[in-house]
Amino acid sequence: ARLAPGQSVHLPDAPFLHLFVARGAVTLEGAGPLHTGDAVRFTATGGQQVTASEPAEILVWEMHASVQF
Repeated sequence: ARLAPGQSVHLPDAPFLHLFVARGAVTLEGAGPLHTGDAVRFTATGGQQVTASEPAEILVWEMHASVQF
């Protein structure tokens, strides 16, 4: 997602989720500020709001299957 300052998105609810801040700065609900290069991994959670505090680009991966060996 490309976010303008003040713009928000809700993260999906998924068993595994990865958020990467490719550019800019955002605030993650319940965690605080994140900046370029920061990443967060979630397990069995979702629905948090991400709000841009400056122009930002974020990448989100959502996974529903676990790795089996």
